[in-house]
Amino acid sequence: MNRADYLRSDDGRVHVINAEWRGATMTAGILCALAMSETTTRICDDTNSFFVELPEGFCSKGDRVKAFNVDLTILKNE
Repeated sequence: MNRADYLRSDDGRVHVINAEWRGATMTAGILCALAMSETTTRICDDTNSFFVELPEGFCSKGDRVKAFNVDLTILKNE
């Protein structure tokens, strides 16, 4: 299993803390998403880059969403 302490989107609206991934699934220890309408985003750190799909209900046009132990689908590992 691969791990990363902190991944974030380029626009700073999606943050993933304590990520673990294997195959096409990433588990986010903590997922924080700020007001956005997109259902997919690119998250990265200095050595890892992923294009992931956010679970239904995590996109909000006006609120911040925080959740724990969330599974994300990895669409592309760059």
